[in-house]
Amino acid sequence: MTTVAAGNPVTLYLDFFNEENGVLTDPDAVQLDITYGQQVGLAPDIAGPILYQGAATATPGQVWRIAEGQYAFIWPVPYDASQGVYVANWSVVFDGDTFLAVENFTVQGGYTPQVPAGDVGYWTGSLAYTPSAGTPAQPVTIDFGAVDGNGICWLWQKLEGWDGPDVQGAGVLAKSGDHGGWPSPQYYAARTLTWTITASAPTQALRDLARAILQAAVPVSDLAVLTYNEPVPKQIQVRRSGKVTESCPTLADVTFTVGLVAPDPRKYSVQQQTLPVTAPSVTPVGITVPFTVPFTLPAQQVGGSAVATNGGSFETRPVITITGPVTSPSLTNVTTGQTVSWTGLVVPVGGILVADFSVQQAQLSLTGTNPSYRPADPFSSWWTLPPGPSTIQLGGNADPGASAQIAWQDAWI
Repeated sequence: MTTVAAGNPVTLYLDFFNEENGVLTDPDAVQLDITYGQQVGLAPDIAGPILYQGAATATPGQVWRIAEGQYAFIWPVPYDASQGVYVANWSVVFDGDTFLAVENFTVQGGYTPQVPAGDVGYWTGSLAYTPSAGTPAQPVTIDFGAVDGNGICWLWQKLEGWDGPDVQGAGVLAKSGDHGGWPSPQYYAARTLTWTITASAPTQALRDLARAILQAAVPVSDLAVLTYNEPVPKQIQVRRSGKVTESCPTLADVTFTVGLVAPDPRKYSVQQQTLPVTAPSVTPVGITVPFTVPFTLPAQQVGGSAVATNGGSFETRPVITITGPVTSPSLTNVTTGQTVSWTGLVVPVGGILVADFSVQQAQLSLTGTNPSYRPADPFSSWWTLPPGPSTIQLGGNADPGASAQIAWQDAWI
């Protein structure tokens, strides 16, 4: 395959043989179309149509005849031609039939093809970094498949590792004195990814600005949110893994290869879902005591409940906020039969208990004080939201003003 540098001429040749006798033969008409990436009819012309009009020597803008059945054309490749594979499409008419012959050739040193301004094609998404408290950095957001306010076009080219994470754990423990092994606990490992993106800028100075923006958007010790706009958009939290490599195919373009790691291997829905849970209701015992006793029977507490649905394919961990007044609160996943409880804990009016099921910890916030850690009962079982609906129940001794709110994101693996 012929290779030519942008800005230089390339000579394209056609030899036409009569298929009946295999002899070079002049056709009735010759036309040349030059396309990029695919043959004529599947891609627009970059140059052409270019016709043979009887020229016997090299003539600008025309195909010329070298000898019987042999033709050529010199195409001056533009300096700003996109680098990549081009196709010479020779259309020949002979005895009333049309024949198409194609030949590929490569252009090097031109501009890397870029999407038009505002394109929101298949590979779109974003990288958003909001620094944690106390981090000396500024928020950065990059939208891909679009042109930013600086005129830089950001292209998302490839993402390896999005399909699935690796696993960690022994997996199988060998049996002693027997064939095979015993299955041991095994879990998903952190998700590792390799991301290839390109920034195409109007000038070299703006290209260097794009380099600085990308470096700032991929934190080392913090986490950024990477969103991929699949038909159902999903996001993960990532940080840098290894170095960010750069290559500059032109003075105005830069291609990055970024190593990333997501400590949590789940892919989450972009939208967070919330669901209120009512306070437990108070009902009488429902019996009549036929004699006088020196005590009273307490009312029964019936926990309020709600159904939370995880629309993903993998379990997710909610954050549940309990608002007082409530004593000895508990949170039960009725579907799985698991409960987390805080026996004896008082959440007063204005108090908030935030239970984060990802880290299996709860923080109690009181008016005018900092949040403080409150351990759950030792016999508690921190649960998850499996795919599909789960009935969540708030229990404890609560006043009518008490409530809870469940917040979660659908999860995939």
